[in-house]
Amino acid sequence: MSSLEPRRRSRARFEEENDQPTSGSDSPKRQKRITNGALVEEDEDDENGRSVSRNMRIKTSPSRDGPGNTITDFQPGAIVRVLVENFVTYEHAEFHPGPNLNMVIGPNGTGKSSLVCAICLGLGYHPRHLGRAQSMGEFVKHGKDFAIVEVELQGRPNDQDNYVVRLQIRKEDNKCKYWLNGKDSTHSAIKKLVNALHIQIDNLCQFLPQDRVVEFAGLTPVQLLQETLRAAAPERITEYHESLRKLHLDHKRIKGKLDENAEILKNHETRQQGSQADVDRLRDREAIQKHIDNLKSAHVIAEYTTVRNAYSDAKQKSRDATKKLRELEAACEPALQAVNRKKEYQRKIGVVVEERKVALKRAEAACGQLVEAIEAQDEEIKQLQNKKSAEQGSYDSRRVDIHKGQRAIRDLEAKLQNKPPEFVPADYNMKIRQQQAIVRENVAKRRELDSKRNEEKAAYTEKNNEKRRLEKELENLNSQEGQKLSQLRKINGGDIAKGWEWLQEHKGEFEEEVFGPPMLNCSITDQRYSDQIQSLLAQEDFLCFTCQTPNDHKKLSAQFYKVLGISVSIRTCRSDFASFQPGIPKEQIREMGLDAYAIEFLEGPAPVLAMLCSEKRLHTCAVALRDISNDQYERVAGCERIPSWSSGRTLYRVQRRREYGGNAVSTSTRKIMSGRFWTNQPVDQSEKTMLQMRISEADEALGKIKEEILKLGEELAQIVDGPINAEIDRLMAEKNELQKAATYYATLGERIATEKANLETKQKAIMDSRKRMQEYGEREDRLVIKKAKSILEHNAQLSQIRDAHQALLEAQIRFIEAQSDVKRLEQQNSDVNRQIDEKKAELDTLKREQDTLRAEATVVLERVQALQAGDNSGDDPDSGYSLWAEIAKNRTPEDIAEEVDAETNRLRLIEGVNPEILRQYEKRAQLIQEFTKKKENLSDQLDEIAGNMAHIMERWEPAVDEVIGKINDAFAYNFEQINCAGEVGLRKDEDFEQWAVVIKVKFRESETLQPLNQHRQSGGERAVSTIFYLMALQSMAQAPFRVVDEINQGMDPRNERMVHERMVEIACREHTSQYFLITPKLLTGLRYDERMRILCIASGEHMPSLGDATRGLDFGNLVRIQRAIASAA
Repeated sequence: MSSLEPRRRSRARFEEENDQPTSGSDSPKRQKRITNGALVEEDEDDENGRSVSRNMRIKTSPSRDGPGNTITDFQPGAIVRVLVENFVTYEHAEFHPGPNLNMVIGPNGTGKSSLVCAICLGLGYHPRHLGRAQSMGEFVKHGKDFAIVEVELQGRPNDQDNYVVRLQIRKEDNKCKYWLNGKDSTHSAIKKLVNALHIQIDNLCQFLPQDRVVEFAGLTPVQLLQETLRAAAPERITEYHESLRKLHLDHKRIKGKLDENAEILKNHETRQQGSQADVDRLRDREAIQKHIDNLKSAHVIAEYTTVRNAYSDAKQKSRDATKKLRELEAACEPALQAVNRKKEYQRKIGVVVEERKVALKRAEAACGQLVEAIEAQDEEIKQLQNKKSAEQGSYDSRRVDIHKGQRAIRDLEAKLQNKPPEFVPADYNMKIRQQQAIVRENVAKRRELDSKRNEEKAAYTEKNNEKRRLEKELENLNSQEGQKLSQLRKINGGDIAKGWEWLQEHKGEFEEEVFGPPMLNCSITDQRYSDQIQSLLAQEDFLCFTCQTPNDHKKLSAQFYKVLGISVSIRTCRSDFASFQPGIPKEQIREMGLDAYAIEFLEGPAPVLAMLCSEKRLHTCAVALRDISNDQYERVAGCERIPSWSSGRTLYRVQRRREYGGNAVSTSTRKIMSGRFWTNQPVDQSEKTMLQMRISEADEALGKIKEEILKLGEELAQIVDGPINAEIDRLMAEKNELQKAATYYATLGERIATEKANLETKQKAIMDSRKRMQEYGEREDRLVIKKAKSILEHNAQLSQIRDAHQALLEAQIRFIEAQSDVKRLEQQNSDVNRQIDEKKAELDTLKREQDTLRAEATVVLERVQALQAGDNSGDDPDSGYSLWAEIAKNRTPEDIAEEVDAETNRLRLIEGVNPEILRQYEKRAQLIQEFTKKKENLSDQLDEIAGNMAHIMERWEPAVDEVIGKINDAFAYNFEQINCAGEVGLRKDEDFEQWAVVIKVKFRESETLQPLNQHRQSGGERAVSTIFYLMALQSMAQAPFRVVDEINQGMDPRNERMVHERMVEIACREHTSQYFLITPKLLTGLRYDERMRILCIASGEHMPSLGDATRGLDFGNLVRIQRAIASAA
């Protein structure tokens, strides 16, 4: 029997071999390194996580893999070697499985299932096939940056070397990198290789990890058939099955479409028949309506013909009237010549009148311009007079300023003769600085004394608060609540007490009441059960805060964690306390030796009790003062509704793993320690004495601080700044007066020079003012002369206006005379004029009538042209414009209108039908044609698919029957070996999707074969049936290896022993595929075969050192030592 050889290597050598830093946080007490091979010069990652390729030499397995096994025993694709580094729980391990049955054994938590994970991930499959983590980075060992998985697969007969697939998983970015035979590769290339070797890790019949056992049990018979064919049937059968599935789906899909098409076609045809009568009536109405439309179009043409003829007649009449008017005017021309000559004279006189009116207006305009010029000159004279007056005032003011300036200069020159006493600023500055220095010293001293006094006051306040706190603590020691609060301050650095004090001050700020730690607001009603109840809870259960709403939880968390910066556990419970009821009546648990449920001895706020029931299930955990008997223990342990109980001084906890069946139960026990919280202990006198001593020390310190404060106050009162400040003010005032007088005397010379310059400027200005007044007087004289000339011109212009007016009157009189002569002559020729006017009026009437008819004809012509533009009939004489013209030929519009009315009345006699019916009828006819064609195409497709299915089924069905028959023979034989019965059959159905594998088993002679399901068989029976089914596939397996993880956990010893016997017999035959069985425990005295390989996984702090592991462990020697120890005992 071969086994793994665990070995341990020092950190230094491990880092040197892999050139990869390891985390210093790993504990040296639990390292797992299992190897009997070596990996030389692996890849490493640089600081930035980039893969740095090194010369990687892969060490393949030797030609002899183990006792009795040669390398040729492995089938192509079988696993020859697996190496892992920093993978899950492993730091470094190397596995060398055998070509047949490999049993991987070891305690829980040592890393058996990690080997399964390494096989799955190392061959390029996704973590979902493991039923564990979904991220690759989660498989990297804690504290490491990357993990390595290397899987060596047996090559094909023609291959020189095995296939070595290497995987690197980086934890930081969750990325993976692959190598194949030492060269960079891709995930798709690895998958291509795995598929070529017929490895089926995604098939639960071939690869069944621990976390997918329940999933396998949940496979439907249909899914089981598919997975079975993948695992046991040749590839062509699987391809046939997949083709049949696709063809069947296509057949169902097309059959559904055909049925749907036929139903729609039938519906359309039925509706088409029902609409036929309405369509006939509608077509009659359309024919009549079309005739009416033709008549209306012909009516337009007839109307145009009538109007055009009327226009031609009016045009001829107008020509005749014009001719007659010209003949009449020629006959009366001599009589009208005198009137015309007089009218010409009247016209010429009128022209003269207009010309003289223009001359009069021109003269009046010139006179108005002269008036405006005189007014403007008068305004300009007034402005010059105003300027002259203003300049005179300025002149008088400057004379007064000159006299004042002369007087000021005399006064300044007099002051210049009187020099003030000498002023020395340095003397005054020194005296002032001396006084200010004294003031600064007083301020600094006062500030120092104030600072000391404030510090003493702060110390006094702090010490006084400390004293009050100590007195409060001393007072609290006399109560149970005070003792709990004092105990709370000593836990977790006082964070919980700080949070409780804040909550007491802000209770009203929450939606519902928030409760503090249960150690404060809950108590034990019967102290005899105190230790038992406290043993059911963890420390954080006593110290957590309880909220009733999510908003309160969020608000309290923000206050504690972000504002106060304290670490406190906060829980939310929205369930009613009354909803937590025990699953077993109290009377029944008393029969089991238990006194009551833990929650019955606990009192406190209902939300807090509900929280403890929700978190710790106290309403289902029982307690008892006395130990229970073995029978009572078995009854309690077998009851699933009591997960934990305390009896005497022992705590019992029961754990159940449902995936392994109802018998997979483990119980842990722990000795009950004395409770820390809910106890009635007397007051700690030493703590009370210490508090009293600290209060006395605080009183003494307060007295000393008070004395120091009074002393500092007296020193402050002695510091006075009043007299010093008064002396400084006096010196400053005296200095300012002397400085002001000296400065004034020093500027007298400049001020005298400035005054003299100002005096000269004013004298020059008064001379300029006198000159401007003279200029204003001269300009005023010139304007007065100009104004006089304008007045004379105005008088002359008035004479011209008078003459023009007289000439106009003369011309107007002559015009009136000419008008009178024309009127007289016209009266004499009134008859001739009347005849001419009548002819003109007649001519105007005819022209207006002609224009009216032309407009009407134009309008009707536009309508005719619109008809022609809309005519799409072409040259067809039976439709369109040709038809309308034929209808209008030799007919009046009135005749056509009467026929339109007649046809309209006929149309009303036919019942109205919705025009939409005809559109739907025509559209439906088109759809019927389309659906008929579609039906024919679908029928052809259906026939073709049915033919293909029949052709494939002829090959596939016998092959499947043969595969299922072989599986049935092996399955039945396996059951016969354990004196039971089993059968595997193929359920056939018209619906190919319902073809399925049916497994029937019988475990008792009194039973008949029953279908295998979770309702009829127990968990152990289902486990036996599952493993026998998987073993039945062993000789037919297409995959080079198979993996089953902890399938025997739900079996009783009898079934497990029988299953093991059959497994060894089947898996250790020649030419069978490689088999991995993962299990944490085995029975003693099991069958062993030379073709088996046992891989023992062990870990812990007592593992051998690196040197021992390198040399290899002598398991024979270990067995001899164990037997010697056993015999000595």
